[in-house]
Formats: sequence, C-alpha cells, structure tokens
Amino acid sequence: MKNILFGLLVLISVVACTNKDYFEDTGTHDPKFNGNMMAYLDAKSQRPEDPFDTLTQVIRYAGMEDIFKNEQITFFAPPDPTFRKAIDGLNTYLYQLGKDTITSFKQVKPVVWKKILSQYLIKGDYGLIDFRQVDTTALYAFGGQIFQSYDETESINVGVVYHDLKNGDATIKYGGARQILLSYVPDYSTPSSDWVNTFVSSSNIKPTNGRVHVLNYNRHRFGFVYSRFIVMAIEHGIDYTK
Repeated sequence: MKNILFGLLVLISVVACTNKDYFEDTGTHDPKFNGNMMAYLDAKSQRPEDPFDTLTQVIRYAGMEDIFKNEQITFFAPPDPTFRKAIDGLNTYLYQLGKDTITSFKQVKPVVWKKILSQYLIKGDYGLIDFRQVDTTALYAFGGQIFQSYDETESINVGVVYHDLKNGDATIKYGGARQILLSYVPDYSTPSSDWVNTFVSSSNIKPTNGRVHVLNYNRHRFGFVYSRFIVMAIEHGIDYTK
C-alpha cells in the first residue's frame, strides 16, 4: 500500500490538471423526462458525441441497473470524459510499474465501479432548491449539507453556490446565478476539511424516479481523485482475461 501511494504522488504531479475553473453551460432544457433514470441515461448514449455511453455500460457492469430503473434516487452523473481520465491515470501508473495497461473498463472488477458509482448517488429526490447554500470561503455560515453515499460508506457534501452579481463597478454578494457544488469529504471526522469539489453543469433533469444533475467534466475525474480509483483497482486485481 505504501509503495502504491508513493507512486501515486509522482503520477499525480504528472497528470494534475490546470488550476482554472471551467463552467460549461449546457443551456436550457426540458427538465422532465418521460421514463425512468436508466432510460434517460440510455437516451443520452446513442451517438458517439453523447455524454453517457461509457456511464451506462459501467452501471450495467456494476450490477446497478435495477437501482437506476426502480429506486427513488438523486444522481450526480459523471460524463464519459471523467471515466477516460480515471482509466488513463490507472494506465499511466501500471506503465510506471512495468505492468500491462488495460484496454477495457471491464478489466477493472465490478466491485470497484459499484463502490465509486455509489458515491454519486443519494437516496431520495433532491432538486437545486432542496440543497442548502454553500460558500467554501465561509463554511461556518454556509456549509451545504452532508449526505451519505448510496451504500452509506462514504460522505459527500452538496450545496448551492450563490455566485456574486457584478454590475459595472458594483458587486452584489450572492446575487448572481446559483450552481450546485458536489464535494467529496475524505474524512467524516473533519467534515469541513480537504474537500474535493466539482460543479454541476446541468441540473434538475427529472425522470420518473428521481433527479439527475450532470457534472462538469472539465475539472472532474471519476472517483474525485486519481489515487482512490487506482488503489481500489489494483487492490481488487486487474482481470486481463476480459
């Protein structure tokens, strides 16, 4: 384990992304979808340019299809580029170890995908207006809200960032657009420390069994940080037969 973590420190320094924040506004959309959540994700995975082709395959491979079809859930959906980042990070690390890289997501055990996917799910139907305000520079006043992941083994914080409104030289604090912020909480004993944050780019999509909020993929990778996915994939073993 120590050797894995040491190697990851080197890897992260190589593949770390830019410090700039990007927000991709997907524009207006009809929030209602006449079908369950799995059907919605499938509808957005029909063409190469669609955002959820890999996601829908991973959901099924992880044995979670029934959850997305039948249970009342809120899903912070990671688009396909976030999976590519995670797999690229794993392959970089495997290459550094002198091991074969993977060519299919199925070479990572289903238990790994299920464990991490569960962190993007919370039970119940939550829209933007249901989340508390969060300000990462003033968590004592606006701290969002801690939720348990679907499998109740991890903690995430969800809140709404109230952006400032600028009008010429004047700035109205919290008067601008509102945007959901999803945060991985590494240690529940210190729930306000070391968050790994990612913004939602399109919110309040409403299938018949809950809510979908699509994550901005520019500054997010599946699993929030490279080390979590890599360590879990290696600990559970790579299946090179697939």
